[in-house]
Amino acid sequence: MRTLTDRERRSLVEEFRAESGNDLVGLWEIAKEVEELVGTGETAREESLMIVRDLLEEGLVAGDPPYRPGGYKAWDDQVPVNVVTRIRREWLSLGHTPNIPDIAWFGRRE
Repeated sequence: MRTLTDRERRSLVEEFRAESGNDLVGLWEIAKEVEELVGTGETAREESLMIVRDLLEEGLVAGDPPYRPGGYKAWDDQVPVNVVTRIRREWLSLGHTPNIPDIAWFGRRE
């Protein structure tokens, strides 16, 4: 299984950062785009998490999916390494690639 090139990763980060100007970005979207490029499995998960880290470092915030009771709510801890660790743990516990209502969504700081 191949990994993303730096150019592909940067392009996806820019795409999701731009999308966040109009709407929330779901982890499922990131995972889907990465899987289309590298296939499924551990490599896709880790590549997706690198994109998440980059988005967090560019100022996006992680939060609960908007489909949960109470809607989207930013998580208290926004330290990128902590957010990525949390998402990885929940992803592994989930046992499959995240879908629309799963794990995390990302938005801009208000």
